[in-house]
Amino acid sequence: LSLYDISGAPSITANMSHVATAGEVNGYISEKLGNALQGTKIVVIAAGIPWKPNIAWVNLFNTNVPIIQDLAQAISKDTPEAHILIIPNPVNSTISIITEVLKKASKFNPTKVW
Repeated sequence: LSLYDISGAPSITANMSHVATAGEVNGYISEKLGNALQGTKIVVIAAGIPWKPNIAWVNLFNTNVPIIQDLAQAISKDTPEAHILIIPNPVNSTISIITEVLKKASKFNPTKVW
């Protein structure tokens, strides 16, 4: 399990490493995003800020989209065959962003973007 966060996800990595499996858990900082993506088959993107009642959708979009674009570019380079699950709001926009980045890189597969 590869976990990526700008801070390296130290607490999540530590918590996940206690799960009783033979799997290995690694946390990666922003400079190591390519390492986190190497060999992955499923990428779950939960990056960005969540929507709250006091946040305008345009502000949510303006905050989350650059994050999603950077992740999509890294995915297209380091693990283009992975399935990608996108959680951050506004979902309809973040899915479109990832789709367009992958298309531009000639790596888009519509069956792999959720």
